[in-house]
Amino acid sequence: MDTGAADIPATAPEAGANNDNTANGGDNSPAALLQRAFEKALVAVATQVISDSQSDMDDAMSELDDG
Repeated sequence: MDTGAADIPATAPEAGANNDNTANGGDNSPAALLQRAFEKALVAVATQVISDSQSDMDDAMSELDDG
């Protein structure tokens, strides 16, 4: 242990403080809810595109193997 190092304890947020508000973009703000909905939709579309692309690649590889 380094005796020259400062002993700075970790501090927790103030008890009962509500840091989650619209002004700071908290998790329950309309902007945060809209962002999460958009991200879910984007992931769903991206997953479908990747799945379709993988299926096309599998078909192309199968055709090459057949000859």
